[in-house]
Amino acid sequence: MKKIIILVVSLIIFSNCTNDENNINETGNEKIIGEWKLIESKFHGLEGGTYSEGSIDHSNENIIYNFQPNGKLLVTGGNNPGYPNREYDYVFGEDYLSGSSSPGEKKILLVKIDNTKWTYNFTDGRMTLGISYVDGPDLIFERK
Repeated sequence: MKKIIILVVSLIIFSNCTNDENNINETGNEKIIGEWKLIESKFHGLEGGTYSEGSIDHSNENIIYNFQPNGKLLVTGGNNPGYPNREYDYVFGEDYLSGSSSPGEKKILLVKIDNTKWTYNFTDGRMTLGISYVDGPDLIFERK
C-alpha cells in the first residue's frame, strides 16, 4: 500500500512540472487555426520623444497568416509589419505576459510566434494580435 501511495504522489508531482522554455498552456487552439488575411496594422507609442499613433490599411494586399494545427505559421504575401514571408513556430494559449506570475497578474490569451508574445483578441469576427505593450504594432486580421 505504501508503494502505491508513493507512486500516486510521484505521478501527481511530475505531471504538474512545466518546461520554462514553453510556459504557455495551450487552450482552444482551434480558435486560431486557419488562414487569416491581414487587413490593418495600428501603431502607438513613443517616436522621437513624442507619442504618436496611426494605422495602415492592408486590405488590398494579400498578406496571409496561415496558422496550421502542427504549430507552424506560414506567412505569405506583400510587405507586412509583422513577419517576413516564411514559416515560423507558434503556440496559442494562456500565459503571463511578463513570463512569470507577479502579484495581481493574471494569465491572458497569447500567441507566441518564435520568441515574441503577441496579445490575442477576437471581436466582431476579427482577430487582433498585438505587441503594442512594447510599442509595437497591433495586427488586425479577418478569417480568409
